[in-house]
Amino acid sequence: MTAAPALDAAPLDLAIGDLRESAGSWTAVPLPERIALLERMLPRIADGAPGMVADAARAKGYEADSDWAAEDWVAAPWALAQTVGAYLHVLRRLVAGHAPVPAKSVRTREGRTVVDVFPATATDRLLLNGFTAEVWTLPGTTREQLLARAAGEYRGRPGEPAVALDPRGRRHHPCHRQRTHP
Repeated sequence: MTAAPALDAAPLDLAIGDLRESAGSWTAVPLPERIALLERMLPRIADGAPGMVADAARAKGYEADSDWAAEDWVAAPWALAQTVGAYLHVLRRLVAGHAPVPAKSVRTREGRTVVDVFPATATDRLLLNGFTAEVWTLPGTTREQLLARAAGEYRGRPGEPAVALDPRGRRHHPCHRQRTHP
């Protein structure tokens, strides 16, 4: 394995800038159209998967057909497809007139409101049987507040388009606990 080259962050900074500038246009897209756009992404993710894996492997200093690249299939195309699927799940619930978060998924533990977020679909339960994820809300957030506020911008609550990035990553944020139970 060879040393990975230094990352040129300038293209990423430009892409984030473009994303921030266009955030308002995305928020104006009606839900059925958002669903159609996301549905069209899934085959494109599949088509681009080998390139994503090759780019990741090259950036890390190994070949795309290396055993090391197995992780890149999970970290890039599969994770992206899973995320798009999660967005589709919630948006379809909203279009069908359902709450974005099923009430049965929200409970209290250790004095905090907790939301079971994974598995969300039968496919999730089948493919990753036994794995779960939950989100713990900030102390003081009630079940009722969570259910009323979830996906509020999709349900008529005014909001400002924004792009939020946590340089430490979600898994390091103190309010996001992920537990897996194999």
